[in-house]
Amino acid sequence: MSDAILITRDDGVVTLTMNEPGSRNALSDAMREGLSAAVQGIARDDTVGAVILTGTGGVFCAGGDLKKMLANHKAGLVAGAEDILPRMKHLHGWIRLLRDLPVPVITAVDGPAYGAGLGLALTGDIILASDRASFNASFCRVGAVPDGNLFYSLPRMIGLQRAREMFYTGRTLEAAEALRVGICMEVTTPEALLPRAQDMARMMCNSSRTAFAMTKAISARAMELDSDALLQLEAQAQSICLTSGYHKDAIDRFTRKEAPKFDFH
Repeated sequence: MSDAILITRDDGVVTLTMNEPGSRNALSDAMREGLSAAVQGIARDDTVGAVILTGTGGVFCAGGDLKKMLANHKAGLVAGAEDILPRMKHLHGWIRLLRDLPVPVITAVDGPAYGAGLGLALTGDIILASDRASFNASFCRVGAVPDGNLFYSLPRMIGLQRAREMFYTGRTLEAAEALRVGICMEVTTPEALLPRAQDMARMMCNSSRTAFAMTKAISARAMELDSDALLQLEAQAQSICLTSGYHKDAIDRFTRKEAPKFDFH
């Protein structure tokens, strides 16, 4: 595994920490390969109950590796479209896999989440931020279009008009504004950020894996399908969940007035 990514595990909670503070955790080749390998490993491991993604050095992720791009330009090593497309497909492959993991993904954003780093932050089911976090879709400043799945995720999170304003202007949103418009769910101090993410992740590990996976998959399509299609998916999923051992145990606990296995707060 690349040193660009630190992987720690506490029971079923896996924490992925981007660890290249010198480059502000930019998506260097090593970072991309490290994230890709880590996410693929998690996807194959049925014992993982939740994932936390964060960064070191008071930075979440500064996005693309602009220093390398500039060095390549100065050296006359300008990539052609035939070189860029495979890199984009590789990026999309592991981002899609991270986005669609059947377990909770919590992104803990401390400091800047810029460009593709913003896209990476928005792969989380829950996005927590420190009070020094900032969010920026700065692609327009370098003559590029948003990537990292932002065309999909950002309009759904904050609405098309606000997303376009971020795309068109490259304006930075500080933590308080990001909370107000819905980019993040909570804002904490930097010191409290990771403990809060860990507490959430541990609690969510106790939920029904089947019910969570189905809820995540169906809700991801909630803005694309009509009501009848969603009702059909709801009925199919519920017929599976209500016949599961987890559901039976939860009902037994309720009738015995015992504490539930899963109680999120």
